[in-house]
Order: sequence, then C-alpha cells, then structure tokens
Amino acid sequence: MNEAQWLPGTSPVGMLQSLRGKISDRKLRLFACACCRRVWDLLPDDANRNLVVAVENYPEAPSWPKSYDGLQEWARKYPELDDAMRASSAGEREWGAWDGNGSYWAVKYLGRGFYKLSPLESANTVSLKIALEVRPRSEKNAEFAAQADLLRDIVGNPYRSEPIDSAWLQWHDGLVGKLARSIYDDRAFDRLPILGDALEKAGCSDADILHHCRKPGKHVRGCWVVDLLLGKT
Repeated sequence: MNEAQWLPGTSPVGMLQSLRGKISDRKLRLFACACCRRVWDLLPDDANRNLVVAVENYPEAPSWPKSYDGLQEWARKYPELDDAMRASSAGEREWGAWDGNGSYWAVKYLGRGFYKLSPLESANTVSLKIALEVRPRSEKNAEFAAQADLLRDIVGNPYRSEPIDSAWLQWHDGLVGKLARSIYDDRAFDRLPILGDALEKAGCSDADILHHCRKPGKHVRGCWVVDLLLGKT
C-alpha cells in the first residue's frame, strides 16, 4: 500500500496489514477499542464496556507472561485490566451465545490481544467481527469505511513524518501540552479545534496538524496529533 491508497482507503484490514512492524501495540489496541465503541449499545453487559475502558486506560500493557509467577505479577501491576478481563469473560456462556453475540466476541478478541493473539491479529479480528457479524450485511462496506477513518485518526499518514517544534510546547506556559493532556484524559475531542487555535498561535503552520485539529468527524483516544504532542507516538 502507498500514500495514494492509504488516504482514501476503506479496507481497515488491508491498511492494518500494511502497517505490520510499523505500528505500536498501543495504537493497535486503541484502534480495536475505537471499533468496539462503535457497537457500544449492542454490548450485552457493562462488564464488556468496562473491559474496553480498561484497555483504553492501559493500552501499553505488555502481553501476558508465559510463567505463572509472571502472570501473577502482571495482574498485580494492572489490576483494573485484569479484573475487567475476568469480569467480561465471566458471562461468556450467557453473552456469547445470544443472537447479538458478535458484539460480545469483538470485545473478547480485544482482550485476547494480551494473550493468544498478537495486538495486530486482535485488531484485525475485532474489525472483521463488527463489520461482518454485528452489522447488517447491507452496512458492511459503510462500517469498514468508518473503521478506516478511525485508523487514520489514530495513525495519521504513515508515509509522512510530522515534526514537533519544542517552542509550541513551551508557548504560554505549556498551554498546548496541557490542552492535549486534557483532551486525552477526558476523551474531550470536541476541544481539538481549541487545540488547533493554540497551536497556530504558538507558531505551528503545519497544514496537516492544523487541519486534523479542525476537521469535523470522529476522533478517538490515540488521535495522532494528541499523541504526537504528548510524546506517545
């Protein structure tokens, strides 16, 4: 895949494959979370929603260690994530068997990105399950297109690098960084236009960065501009 194919692309699975070895596990998990949020109201229980939130809070957590002692240490280090994974799986016999089971299994495979599956395999499976098992067949292409937009929001344009000028982050007592942090922590992506204005006043003239802050549409945790400013790329 090249830049001309990436920018208008509507196949998230193909786009993900083109990023193999070039995208962090954290970004992959946040993309899978964003896909799960698209079927938020279809998830059978709050335990499933809580798992999505827990993964969003700890997307950088490593995969499960292979040893028993290592797994116990992982659970102590990430108790919110460990508890959420167990609670979401507790009702598998009930939630995984009903007619809308695709939404439950999408979250299940999100969790499996920490065990059994790589984060890339997990993201691929979550995307496919939502588009092919949860949405009506007539909405499959629209769902894939929406997911592709989410992936671009998280990754940006992988064929270009966007430099950060330290002067932007120093301007006005670090206002740009504070705004980016509040957007990330509060999931307040409606503040992105405010961030764009602050960046421009701080001296940013990068058209891609400013356009992304001001363009309408869905933004999610992992948004590439916010991540860039927070040093999370």
